[in-house]
Amino acid sequence: MTVAAAAVVAVLLTIAGCSREAGPMPEQQPQDPGPGALTVKLNALSADECFRSPESVPAPDCEKYVTQVASVPETARRFVDAAGGELNRAADELASGIAAYRDNGCAQGGGRPCSTALTDIATALEAVRREVSALPDVTTQPS
Repeated sequence: MTVAAAAVVAVLLTIAGCSREAGPMPEQQPQDPGPGALTVKLNALSADECFRSPESVPAPDCEKYVTQVASVPETARRFVDAAGGELNRAADELASGIAAYRDNGCAQGGGRPCSTALTDIATALEAVRREVSALPDVTTQPS
């Protein structure tokens, strides 16, 4: 066997070996954790200063909080069939408050519209929390 042929064989063996080691096999998608996990998140968000005193916290200081809250409306809507229309209304109000915070540029400044948006977010978040905690599948007790 020539040196060139040996080199080609070595390259082919290397490539063949790599194809089996290209990375981990895709895992199965995790199951939806259900409303109990959402309750844990809602309880954590309700401990935030922006939730407890939305009128006294400077609006830009609540940007991270609003970002964390932003996934709640869509997540809550997954449980509307079990909870009913009140959860859907609360999720809509929460989404509206988040949109108002963002549309008014509250992450860059403040003012009355931002204080109102934060108060609306807190009120709607509490309504979502109340509705989700009443679901029969919730295994975590709200704080």
